[in-house]
Order: sequence, then C-alpha cells, then structure tokens
Amino acid sequence: MVDVSKLNCSFSTLGVGNQFIQQAERLGLHNLGDVMHVNLAKLKKHKEFTFLWYADMLDLLQEQGLLRQFQENQLS
Repeated sequence: MVDVSKLNCSFSTLGVGNQFIQQAERLGLHNLGDVMHVNLAKLKKHKEFTFLWYADMLDLLQEQGLLRQFQENQLS
C-alpha cells in the first residue's frame, strides 16, 4: 500500500537537486503522485524527457519505496 502523504510531497522536500526538479516541472510533474500516475509512453515522447532524468526518477522512487508500485502501475 502506498503512503498517500508521500505522494503529495514536492520534490524539493525530498532533497532532490534543482536540475531534477526543473526538468520534472517541464515534464509536468510536480510531486511523487504525478510520477506514480504518469503515462510513461507519453512521457517518453515529451521533448524534455531524457533517460538520465528517468534513471534519477527511478532512483528516487526506489529510495521512497515506490518503485515496485510504479512498475505495477505501468503494467496495468
């Protein structure tokens, strides 16, 4: 079960760098909830998407204990 309070946390409160935050905002993502509900296929087509940023996002999800749920969301 995902802790809903985590989903509403802004990236800045999670201690991620400004570059990650700025790129996430350009992608339309402002918190973990946005990430957990994103359409990955559409996100990858966004002109601001990079796989380096995506790898950082996956690391962040892993740190927050959300990676498995993110993966399951993408499969459904």
